[in-house]
Formats: sequence, structure tokens, C-alpha cells
Amino acid sequence: MHHLLAVVGPTGSGKTKLAVKLAKKFNGVIISADSRQVYRGLDIGTNKEGVPGKWGNYQARIVDGIPQLLVDVVEPGDRFTVADWLTLAQKMLREIWAAGQLPIVVGGTGLYVTALTEGYQLGGGRFAKNNQPVDFEPLILMPDIERSVLNKKSDERFPKVFDTLVAETKKLLDSGISGEWLNSIGLDYRYAYRYLDGQLEREETILQFQAASRAYIRRQITWWRHHGEPILAKKNSETIRLVDSWLESRI
Repeated sequence: MHHLLAVVGPTGSGKTKLAVKLAKKFNGVIISADSRQVYRGLDIGTNKEGVPGKWGNYQARIVDGIPQLLVDVVEPGDRFTVADWLTLAQKMLREIWAAGQLPIVVGGTGLYVTALTEGYQLGGGRFAKNNQPVDFEPLILMPDIERSVLNKKSDERFPKVFDTLVAETKKLLDSGISGEWLNSIGLDYRYAYRYLDGQLEREETILQFQAASRAYIRRQITWWRHHGEPILAKKNSETIRLVDSWLESRI
């Protein structure tokens, strides 16, 4: 049976950093499970890493030598659903396995990961009767980090990126992207748009974002309490041994 490794968890928890380490150790290819990183031009507010590159015939971001797929695949303003993500991810899984590599699904959009690992069918859901058994063995990891640390990192990050985020958001608006779409696409762009639109002053924008981000981090953690407890990844050495044992025991 094929193997699928997933690294999940809230914003700022170090998912990509851990996934890159594991990809280097186990010949992995990362598939992004982030509902906003799929959009081109949304870079600052989605914390994209690496540089543009390719893996096979696919566009990719290359993060410390490791390809990350399903980033920069659609234009801003386009509709992109969990069904769209599933279709692309499932196709990429086949090609990664065919290449003899380990797919590592990484991201904070819990619905995407759960839909893949639990066999959601298009138009279905967690309890839909048409869900199908998956033909792979999943292992889901979550970096072990205190929520207070996550909140502090988020609070400190936003003021640092505020000016570049606002510039990126203005560029999107100038290109014809609607404020309504930006308001719906995530906290960073929502609050940058509200600032540009004159709805909020700078300090008020930052404070409101920080409060909303803390609530979002809480929701991301809560998702995994209700959709199967991931294994907490503590020390890298322990995590590597765990993954190695999982791969060896299910060959």
C-alpha cells in the first residue's frame, strides 16, 4: 500500500520547516494544503516560501531544495474549491508515487487534508455515504507548540509585514481584483483592504487583525480535535524515527 505523510496544524507552527526536513530524509515531495497559497500574487499574506521552479511537468515552489506543489496554480479572483484541490492533489499523488517518492501534504486548511485522507467524494463530506476507502496509509503529524507561542508569533509578525502587505493588496486592487473578494480570502487581505478602503486606521487594523488571528489559530487547533488526533511532533530526531518505523512496517 502507498504511504501519505501529512503535516498539519495552525499558522506559524513550523509545518513547512518540519516537512522540508522530512522530505530531505525520506525523498519527499510536498503538496500544499492551503486554500490561499493556490492563488498567484498572494505572497506576503500567505507566507509563501521558496522560489518558483518545477517538479516534473508541474509548477512548484522550491523550498530549500524541496519541491512544493499546488502553490500559485490559479489567478486571484477565480473560484477554487475543496473539490478542485482534491482533483489536483489526487492526480499529483499518483505521479509522486510513480516516481518512487513520498508525498507530504502540508498546510493549515484542515478540510483539504481531511477530505483527502478520509476519501471524500466530490459533492460529499465527512459523513457522506458515497465516501470511498483510500488506497494509501496516512500518517498525520502536528508540530507540538503552545498556543501562547503561536499567538505571540502572529501578534509580532503582522506589524512587521503590514506595509508590504498593504502594497501587495493595493497592487491586487489596481489589477482589478474586487475588495469583496479580498475581504473573503483571508484575514491578512481582509484587514489590509479595510485599511486601504479607509474603514480602519493603521493601529486599529493591526489590533483587530491580531484578535482575529488568535481566534483563527484556535479554530485550526479545534479542527483536529474533531477530525482525528494527529501525532504530536516534538523533537525532530523522534519524529524521524517515527516516520522511518511507519514506512518500514507497512512496506
